[in-house]
Parts: sequence; C-alpha cells; structure tokens
Amino acid sequence: MEFTLSDEMITWRDKARNFADTVVRPVAADLDAQPDPELAWSWDLVEAADAHGLRQAPLPVEFGGAATDYVTNCLILEEIAAADLGTAVVLAQHWKFAQMLNELGTPSQRERFLARNAANPRGLFAASFTEPSAGSDNLLPYTGRGGGMQTFAEKVDGGYRINGMKHYISNANRADTVLCFARTDREGPLTEAVTAFIVPADAEGFRIGRVHDKNGERIANNAEIFYENVFVSDADVLGETGVALRSVGRLLRHSNAYAASCALGVGRECFDRTLRWCRERVQGGVPIIQHQAVGSYLADMYLNIDVSRTYIWRAAWQARTAETFDPALAVAPKLITSERIFDSARRAMELWGGHGVMKENGIEKLLRDASIWLHSDGTNIILRERMANLLRNGDPDAVIWDSVPDHAQMIGII
Repeated sequence: MEFTLSDEMITWRDKARNFADTVVRPVAADLDAQPDPELAWSWDLVEAADAHGLRQAPLPVEFGGAATDYVTNCLILEEIAAADLGTAVVLAQHWKFAQMLNELGTPSQRERFLARNAANPRGLFAASFTEPSAGSDNLLPYTGRGGGMQTFAEKVDGGYRINGMKHYISNANRADTVLCFARTDREGPLTEAVTAFIVPADAEGFRIGRVHDKNGERIANNAEIFYENVFVSDADVLGETGVALRSVGRLLRHSNAYAASCALGVGRECFDRTLRWCRERVQGGVPIIQHQAVGSYLADMYLNIDVSRTYIWRAAWQARTAETFDPALAVAPKLITSERIFDSARRAMELWGGHGVMKENGIEKLLRDASIWLHSDGTNIILRERMANLLRNGDPDAVIWDSVPDHAQMIGII
C-alpha cells in the first residue's frame, strides 16, 4: 500500500476539516447537551454537508457525488468525527447503504432512489437490521434454525408484505429511504433466509417508534422502526432473495473501516486537546508534560492513533476489490481502534484531572463518545468470535495471512 496521500485526498481532507471546524465544532456541544435526543439532531448540519459536497461524496457523479475512494472517505470521517462523532456517523451510515444500493441495485432502482436522494439536500439512507431479540445472533450469524432476526416478508401477488420491528437503527427517523432486512424463509439459517428490500420512509405501514436516548454520539439519532403490513413490490427487492447477508459481506467491505475512522476522530481529538493542556497546565513548578508519567500517557495516546490509522488505511485500501480483501480486515480496524481510543479517552480524563469531568471542557463528551464503539457495529466480544471463526475455518496448513475463507464467514455489520 502507498501511504502517501494524493493531492485529491488532501483536498478532500482539507474540505472536511473546514466543514468540521467552521460548521460542526461551534454547535456540537450545545446539540449534545440537549436532553431530548430528537432535539440533538440538526438538519442544518446535513444541509451544510451537502453544500460542502460531503453528503454524496462517495457516490457517482450522476447521483451528486464525486466517486471518492474508500481511503478518502475514511479521511473525511476522521476529520468530522474529531469535531463531533454523531455528525460523522450520520454520513457514514448514509454512505454505506447508498453505496450498497448503487452497487447492487438495478438501473431502475438507482434512478428512482439514488436520483431522488441526490436531489434532496436532506436526503439520507438508513438500513434496519437489529431487533430487540436479535442483535449478536445476526452478526455471527447464529446458524440454528429460525435464529436471528424475525421480521418477515411474506410473498404476495406482485411483491411482499413485511411485518416486524427493528430498533437502534441509525438515521431511522431521518432517512428518506430505508433498506429493510427481513426473512423470506422463517426457518432457514440466516445466510440463506434474509432478503433486502428498498422501503421509502413514506410507505404505508412504515412507522417510527421512540428515538433512543444514548449516552454519546447524540447528534446521530437512533430509533425504532415498525413494519406493519408494509407492501414492497418485486421491483424493489434489492439483489437476490435469501442472500442479503452474503451481499452485505461482499459489498460492505469498507464498513468496518468507516466505523473505525469515526472512532479514530474521537481519539485524535482526545490527544490534540490533552497535548495542548499538558503543555499549558503547570503543577509541581513545571508544565505537567515534563513529568515522566504524563509523558508516558501521551506517548501511549499517540501510538493509539497511529496504530489505528494504519489498520484503517490498510483495510480501506484493500476494500477496493473482493479479490484483494483480507476478511480479517472486516473485523480488525474497529476492534483495535475502539479499544485503543477508549483507552485514550480514559487517559485524557485522568490527565485533565477535575477539569476533565466538567462539561464545559468537553473531555467527558469524548469519553462518552468513545464508549459507543465498544458495542457499535458489533460488540467487541462478538468481533473477536468472528475473528476466531477465521482461525477455526481457515486452511490448517496455510499461514493465516494467506488463508482467506469465503466472505460469507465474515458477514458485514449494519
């Protein structure tokens, strides 16, 4: 991999940094402090992202984008997340599923849904996957009969009728288009039983429930979705029936790198703020950065960033094609970054002392945001199990780095 950024990558990084510093950073703390999670949302931020060319950046030009590559997209997300995690997550979720529809959709689906979305400065995508009784069972996935998600799409004349409930869905209450993952086989294993459907948010029977009240990432809304006899025509089935999870694993290779980039932005902000603080804060007659223990903490925080970014860039670079992608990189970036960034946030709180727990300094917000990534996009213990499955299922006579199992074993996360 070439680790030198191209001129185009630098241009997009700087554009994202300008958006983050001039638009997001000035309002992030006030929005985060809203007690009602719905009031933490800001359409102004979404519209400003559109005006800066960021809302649609990864999509083709004909759909308002610039066809930015995966590494560039990770750079953009890191910059925005440094100013506010929730704003970056809104875009990351939108990008993933708009890109999935672009890659998997028919020409008619792309024209009807991507074109409509591109024309709307507030246009966002979401995907409904997690259910109250089906979280980690969807991610491994659970291979027992009838396990995992229970939302069901019944075949009827001309299409399907969907019934079920989803929760914790990013952008659910804000999206104009939702990809619904539902069973089309009640008893089969998930990898052969789940189909993706394109559902407009104004579809009859599509209903939003409560907006979840989270400890961090508050500017990004997560909500319940109820599918109450929602009709989806055959023309709006996304991809082949029964293989949606395999499609996710094949097409969302970049998903884990996107998630890790959002976490990385939080860790970078922890380090940048804390480094300045330690150079200015005087205790024991000198700036505290001169104390050995403090210097050791800062060194660890710097390494947390550097190691994480290296994994992210490697994963994003390899994600260009399925043939070059190591399935371990569908797990490693978020798993490594989330734990290192949470460690950095904890160390930042300690180095700021009493100032760290005071809301006016913003360090406690970074700790709350960092905590999100210990579970978001798959709990870390489940990601470890997925990595363990690679080791269990790989060629026992091959070096692990050369042993690449089928992508179905590394189902992408939503």
